[in-house]
Formats: sequence, C-alpha cells, structure tokens
Amino acid sequence: MSNTQEEYLHSLKRIKEVEDKVRVEIETHRKLIEERINSLQKDLENDIAASKVQGEILVEKSIEEARINASKEADKIMEDSEKKSQTISIHIDQQTIKKIIDIFLSGM
Repeated sequence: MSNTQEEYLHSLKRIKEVEDKVRVEIETHRKLIEERINSLQKDLENDIAASKVQGEILVEKSIEEARINASKEADKIMEDSEKKSQTISIHIDQQTIKKIIDIFLSGM
C-alpha cells in the first residue's frame, strides 16, 4: 500500500472514532435531558396535587367561615327581633277589635 492510501485509511479511522465519540456524547446528553424532563414532569404532577389539596382546604375553610358568620348574623337578627318584640305594645280598643274581625271575615 502506498503512503497516501495509508494516510487516507488512517484519516477515515480517525473520522470514525470522532463520529463514535460524538454519538456517545449525544446519546449521554439525550439521556440526561430525558431524565430531567421526567423529573420535571413528576415535580409538576406533585405540585398540581399539592395545589389541589391546598385549594380544597381553602374552600372548606371559606365555607366554614361563611357558615359561622351567617350563624352569628342570624343570632344577632334574632336577638334584635326579641328586643324589639319586648318593647312593642298593642293597644286594643273596641274599634281595633272590630277592624281585626272585619279583616278576618273579609277573607272568608
């Protein structure tokens, strides 16, 4: 074999070695990227699940607070009504009795 052929074959071997080395580096990098993507996907799923739980807790808390506030408001209204009912007095005279009877009888 001539010197040029040997150089050519040697160059081809070096090119093949470089290609193999680059292929291994690309494959290694691809695997690392896939692992990172899978890790991010799992993190995302965990974060979504945690956010859902937190959201449900906030909704339950808001409902409970609304129920407590509504109960307090209803108690206040009842208390005010009781106080007002104690201060109201009815003056019944014959004329008022006649009007009440007329109202009842007109409905029949």
